[in-house]
Amino acid sequence: MKSIDQFKDLAEYALAQAQKKDCEYAEVRLESDIKDTIAFINGEMQLGNLPMDLTTDAFTRKLGLNVRLIANGGMGMSVTNQMNKKNIRQSVERAYKIAKSSGNKRKKPIKLSEEETQEAKWQSKYKINPMDVSLEERIQFIKPFIKIFDEAFPIEFIHIFVLMTEQRDTYFINNEGTKLTGHVPRVAFIPIIIGIKSGGKNEQMMSTYATSGGWDKLLSWNIYETVKTKVDTLIKIVTKAKRGPKEEVDIILGPEVSGIISHENCGHPSEADRILGREGSQAGESYLREHDIGYKIGNECVNVYEDPTIQDSYGFYLYDDEGVKASRRELIKNGIFNERLHNRETASMFNTQSNAAARAIAYDREPIVRMANTYFAPGDYSLEEMVEDIKLGVYMKSFTEWNIDDKRLESKYTGQEAYLIKNGEITDTLIVKPALEISSPGLFGSIDAQGKPNLLEWQGAFCGKSEPGQGCPVWTGGVPIRLRNIRLV
Repeated sequence: MKSIDQFKDLAEYALAQAQKKDCEYAEVRLESDIKDTIAFINGEMQLGNLPMDLTTDAFTRKLGLNVRLIANGGMGMSVTNQMNKKNIRQSVERAYKIAKSSGNKRKKPIKLSEEETQEAKWQSKYKINPMDVSLEERIQFIKPFIKIFDEAFPIEFIHIFVLMTEQRDTYFINNEGTKLTGHVPRVAFIPIIIGIKSGGKNEQMMSTYATSGGWDKLLSWNIYETVKTKVDTLIKIVTKAKRGPKEEVDIILGPEVSGIISHENCGHPSEADRILGREGSQAGESYLREHDIGYKIGNECVNVYEDPTIQDSYGFYLYDDEGVKASRRELIKNGIFNERLHNRETASMFNTQSNAAARAIAYDREPIVRMANTYFAPGDYSLEEMVEDIKLGVYMKSFTEWNIDDKRLESKYTGQEAYLIKNGEITDTLIVKPALEISSPGLFGSIDAQGKPNLLEWQGAFCGKSEPGQGCPVWTGGVPIRLRNIRLV
């Protein structure tokens, strides 16, 4: 596949054509996306379409140009993968006509927040680009995980191992003078293991080990031993787990659970486009629509942050897809709703600055308000300190399922690896699927402790949003959190 460097002159040409129009704003995003997916299902290699909602084709190559214009107060977007001047002129003309037409129908013109002009070449840090690793080497990486299941176990297993490698290269320019070149390779390894006991009882475990830090970063994690341990735990869950306490208890949620909560109960409702109702007929709205910045949503110890700039993270970027420089966003600070996630349009509507939350997954998708890496920030407690005064409780280390309403208000998280806490100690007693059903304010208001920095952990994920869908790479995570006086179902 050709490098985007060969087509930068055409991106410049597209911007020059746009500037000949009576546009209030013009931007061009040249983008190349390369993605490979290998999967083994019960030891058999799968190439082509996979029987799961993880990806489309085994090997995809996309390169094209996205033009967005504001004219007559309306916005128009057009894309092309025909990289010649004739098609680019036509694409600019389409975007212009759409902008003019939509402007005629708008009650208020689209405005963008004023942002600093940027010029930079940026990339994630890595030693080995995952796309440079041979297909054979990638296959050999997966095979030891398959051999785990050569052993005789007391239950049956279905096992799926997916390895996804990708590279995203972008060249972004606009009529304000911003010029950015970005390069981010990513790799994700996804084990999916289903344990089945005779009689029909079963449990599924899925993890995503994902990074922008290169193939070398993935290899540095002890994933094989972690997966072996999870298989042993899955057997115990299926064969030995017991019913949990019915009375009110204190619970500790591990980083896997606190991570999905930070993403679903805080990150999504903090997206300004959801708050404004744009996602109402698609992914939903937000309970924060009723509240302004400064709303007290939780106890003073509660801090939930969002940070695209974390090195090695799956959601890593230094500049968003509108050319705005990224930094940490403090969504909840000391229990207070502190910051929304913005692109330039929503920032203008709230009379503030963009915090670089505009992301697109390919050249033929519009940049929309997205998360990157969302997490419960470290606090002051060790795990032992969080447990020591709990007479009766549950330590929910991981989850098996979750759901949440379309305003992100009422939610349910069902534990998978969950242990009984008794008299200040985490016991070996596994609890069968303890379920936390709680509102978002109720959840944040029940937290009274967040773990120390050494307890911080991350999980890769694919955040879904928009129509057509944009499955976006992210990290979720954080530290363990403690909730008081909770009745599990």
